Amino acid sequence: MRKVSEKWYISLFILPIILSYLTDYIDLPIIFSNKEYSIIISLCIIIGILIYEVVVLNKKIKSFEEKPKKVDKKIINELLEILDIDKFHEEIVLQNAWYGYHRDDIHRIIEFQEKSKLIGYKTSNQAVNNLINSFVSALDEFTDYSSVRVYGKGDWLIPFKDNIDKDEREKIKLETDKMNDLTKKSFIELENLMKYLKEKDYL
Repeated sequence: MRKVSEKWYISLFILPIILSYLTDYIDLPIIFSNKEYSIIISLCIIIGILIYEVVVLNKKIKSFEEKPKKVDKKIINELLEILDIDKFHEEIVLQNAWYGYHRDDIHRIIEFQEKSKLIGYKTSNQAVNNLINSFVSALDEFTDYSSVRVYGKGDWLIPFKDNIDKDEREKIKLETDKMNDLTKKSFIELENLMKYLKEKDYL
């Protein structure tokens, strides 16, 4: 507001006085010849300019507030490091659930879910928090569904597809298709998050 006052508050008093003084010595258009009209018009013009200045200043303040804070960037980087986007894409999203998932990749997802739900990993930007929550909700669907449909076999978590009859095999095929759909859904939410983070200079 200091800049606004420096530019316009003084003229708020000076301009009407000047116009009033000129009407005594110079023939002005009829709209300015009346002292009261000239003062009202000048005040309206100045108030209009002041409103414009305030709007511009508010936009600058909003733009400044939207710039990511260092602590928020740190939180985002830590969460993305835990998830490892490339491995998530290659080993989970592009992986056919029929062949199972590597145990470490699933553990990384679970760690990301747990961390992102902690208050210490909430950013000051609610839009970022909402996008992270949407991604985590999609991951929750996947982990909740797959946790009772795969079992440990060495370093892998695979569907219960060994030594089963044909009907049961078809059922498991449908379940793995559902898991594949859930990983694709979660990746869409991740893409939305990443797009926002890049646009707002978090990355």
